[in-house]
Parts: sequence; structure tokens; C-alpha cells
Amino acid sequence: MATKVTIQVEKGKQDKNFSCFMVENLPDFSLAGFGNSAKQAIEDMYVAQKEIKELMEKEGKQMPDLEFTFRFDIGSFFDYYSYLNMSGVAKKAGINASLMRQYAMGMHEPSQKRKQQILDCLHQISKELQTAVI
Repeated sequence: MATKVTIQVEKGKQDKNFSCFMVENLPDFSLAGFGNSAKQAIEDMYVAQKEIKELMEKEGKQMPDLEFTFRFDIGSFFDYYSYLNMSGVAKKAGINASLMRQYAMGMHEPSQKRKQQILDCLHQISKELQTAVI
């Protein structure tokens, strides 16, 4: 059975500065990744996972199978899912598009209530897309 692990993906204050890291503390190792995009940071973390697994095997240890859940901040979310229109999501969520861009750039930190408002909107979009027929 795989060990469930949460990976936090974040956009730094500067452009093209993304990172991800394992939230849980597991014995013997931790994972992190860095890159110019959220995708690159996640890919870098997978490379680190492979390298750590190889090192642990050389030491006679076994890395557990991991099941990842990715948790994004707003900037890394819109970078990773770049096909989503930030202005359109902001409008659907009832948030000023300029403010949403400021959240995404890290200029302002949304409150927990605002984060939930955005998440609820994304879940609604997901439900709508599941009912679409082409």
C-alpha cells in the first residue's frame, strides 16, 4: 500500500521561481523540487525521488511507494493549469480579475475565506465540465 504524501507547490515572489516540497515528515528522506514553472518544479521533485531511491537502495534501505496529492498556491495553480483563463475564473468566482492576478503574482495573500471561494468556484467549473457533451 502506498504512503500518501502531500506536495505543496508554490510560486516565489519573482517570475519563474517555483518550488515544491513534501509536507509530511517521513523517516530517512524528504522531497523537494525547483524550476522556472510549476511543472518544472514537480518534474525536478520526481528526479530527486528517483535519486534518493537509488541512494537508499545502495544503503540497503527501501523507499516506500508514494501516492502524491498536490496542493497549489494560486500562482502555481494558474501556472500549472495554464489553459484556465484567470480572468474568467475570477469573474465566475465574483473576484476582481486584477486582484486575482495580484494573488497569482504573490503581491497579496488571499484570506482563508477567499481561498475557499476560489476553490469552490474551481469545483463548480469541474462539475460543469463533467456534464459537457461534444
